[in-house]
Amino acid sequence: MIFTVGVETPDNDDTAYGMIVPVLYDLHWGGISAADEVEELQPMVTDSIKLTLESMAQDDFDITSLKDKGVTHYKNDPEYAHCDTWLLVDIDITPYLKEKHKIEINVPDYLLQRIDRRINAMGNFYKTRDNFFAIAAHRELYARASEEM
Repeated sequence: MIFTVGVETPDNDDTAYGMIVPVLYDLHWGGISAADEVEELQPMVTDSIKLTLESMAQDDFDITSLKDKGVTHYKNDPEYAHCDTWLLVDIDITPYLKEKHKIEINVPDYLLQRIDRRINAMGNFYKTRDNFFAIAAHRELYARASEEM
C-alpha cells in the first residue's frame, strides 16, 4: 500500500525533520515520526508505519479499510499546511492481515516464469510467490475499489 507522508523541514540545525502519515493520524493511530538527517526520512517513517500497522493488527483493526487520499488531497488540507515536502512510501501490508487461506490456481508457464524473474530481481521485496500474488491482488483491488459494489 502506498502511504502519503508529509515532511516539515526544520528551520535550523538543532531541529529534526517532522513527518506525518495523514491516513494514520486522521484515525488517531499516531502516524508521526522524526529524523535528524534527510537520509533517515524514509527508514524512520517506514519503521513508524510498520509499528503502527502491527498495533492495528493486534487490535483487530481492518487494515484493508485504510484509504490514503493521496498527495493532492493532503497538500490542500489546512491540517497539513505545515508540510513543505511530500513522500510516498510503499509498505507491504500482507504481514499485518489476518487469516490466510490456501488456494490452488493455474497460471500459464510463461507468466509464472516472468513472475519468478520479477521475484528474483526485486531482492527481498517479494519473499515468495504467495507474497507476490497477495501484493498483486491487493493492488488490483485497491486500484479498482471505486468499482466494487
